[in-house]
Amino acid sequence: MITKKIKIHYCFWIVSLITLIIGLSDMNGTLDINIHDTYFVIPHFFGAIILSIVYFIYGFGYWLVQEIFKKRLVKILTLLHSVFLIGSFLAYWTVIYYSRLFTVNDFPVFDNYQTINITLVICTILCMIALPIYIINLSIGIFRKSV
Repeated sequence: MITKKIKIHYCFWIVSLITLIIGLSDMNGTLDINIHDTYFVIPHFFGAIILSIVYFIYGFGYWLVQEIFKKRLVKILTLLHSVFLIGSFLAYWTVIYYSRLFTVNDFPVFDNYQTINITLVICTILCMIALPIYIINLSIGIFRKSV
């Protein structure tokens, strides 16, 4: 069965590489965050580097526990964490791609900022839920018996 051969850390490392490639392809884009009267302007390149490092660290943690320590992880926690993080990554870039389809010559056909912001909020909430799941899963995995 092919699903037995795919390790979860490979998935996170692939997403890390894709994030880095997306960041390098869109060097001039920015992410504008408005908090009260202050605007934070973050270039896509730096955001992509940070996200790439985060996904790489998640994959490294899974690799460390499974391959080096030879410990088993809780499958449902691994699945939840992976679906939340990789799913939010796919959802965000799907919304970005979808919104760019309806932009013609820098004139937006519809105002897509609200859609993108809602997607960002949902993805952020999913990531905040996924982090404790990851920590609990690695903690359980470290203290379990070896495979």
